[in-house]
Amino acid sequence: MIKFTASVKKEFLLLVRDMAGLSMLFIMPIALVIIMALLQDSSFKVLEEKKIPVVIINNDQAIFGNNIVEGLGKSKFFEVTTLNSGDSAMLKKEVASGKYMIGIVVLKEASQSIQRNLNKDIYRQFPEEITESVSLDTLGSGIPAKVNVFFDPVLKNSFKQSVLSALREYSSGVEAQIIYQTYASLFKELLGIEMKKPGKRSRLVEFNEQLAAPLKEAAIPNSTQHNVPAWTLFAMFFIVIPLSSSMISERESGVMLRLKTMPGAILPSLLGKVAVFFSIGLLQAFVMLLIGEHLFPLLHLPKLNIGNQWLPLLLLTVLVSATASGYGILIGSVASSQKQASIFGSISVVIMAAVGGLWVPVFMMTDLMKAISKLSPLNWALDGYASILLRHSGIGGILSDLLLLSGFFMTSLAGAYIYSNHHDRKL
Repeated sequence: MIKFTASVKKEFLLLVRDMAGLSMLFIMPIALVIIMALLQDSSFKVLEEKKIPVVIINNDQAIFGNNIVEGLGKSKFFEVTTLNSGDSAMLKKEVASGKYMIGIVVLKEASQSIQRNLNKDIYRQFPEEITESVSLDTLGSGIPAKVNVFFDPVLKNSFKQSVLSALREYSSGVEAQIIYQTYASLFKELLGIEMKKPGKRSRLVEFNEQLAAPLKEAAIPNSTQHNVPAWTLFAMFFIVIPLSSSMISERESGVMLRLKTMPGAILPSLLGKVAVFFSIGLLQAFVMLLIGEHLFPLLHLPKLNIGNQWLPLLLLTVLVSATASGYGILIGSVASSQKQASIFGSISVVIMAAVGGLWVPVFMMTDLMKAISKLSPLNWALDGYASILLRHSGIGGILSDLLLLSGFFMTSLAGAYIYSNHHDRKL
């Protein structure tokens, strides 16, 4: 215990004397999480928060064109601008120049074309003795109504599909109205029955959209909920560089050899070093969480919603900090020089961060990368934070992540201890 306490005191004094280096462990991750959250905020916003700009030229001026203009205008997904005049060539040129992102032109007589073609299809369903007086060739030309849609080449495919899906929905509504009108006129002509005008049609299929967890218990994913845990983990794992450099510096200066010649095992000295850097990691996490909860709203970013799951959050953070410290001990034991430790430590953390979903969320990765991401300790930790912050899971919900992180920590310490003993015997 005396050896452990002395090691903790030594490491603490070394860190305090290097205030510039210590401050960088906090200033750089704080700047990183703020910058990344600001950059990615718009990417994480759902379509309800950022409307798609659409420009429409309605040359039809009838039921079909008016329905499209009205439907897009009422939708919460689109910001509609209507031009009183123009043609497809003009609007295509405007979209190509970047003035507009999406341009829609409803061509002349689109409603009449729909009417004629539906009439022809409906009349074909009746027996010939009823429709013998009607020439089907005069009902419709078979040419469909035309709507030209122009997209800016830089527009995301998801936005394109949103616009096309909306247009198809409004088109189906118009077709249903025209079909009713056609049948109504036929019943009146053939049977002398005048059908009542339909009231407002209710939807025949209802889509019950809801979160898997009750709304009061679930957080909406946003840039803050991803970036604060992600870059907190990045900062905590980057502590491997000063930790491993400290070990190698002691080894090169002969301090480690003197420690090993003292009575008692070397393990208390290693644990003392782990304890100090472990505390730094916890402090980093605490500061970053406070920034997400209190500073981000002042920057017009979503507030970090921590909820009431403080116990699993604390337990996960403790294990993450321990895992990062254990990884630093392993690198410090294996590396033969400070340059080797800093290069390997930084590159390995960057790779684990990239693979683990810190830069690009896992759900945006390919199936192969999703499988590879499961090998990264940072992915285990990030998945645990997501379960707590987004799903409000308890300890049971993050148990597998806790076990994986614990196993990685114990493996790192065991590997460092075994390698150190083997290296000492060779000497």
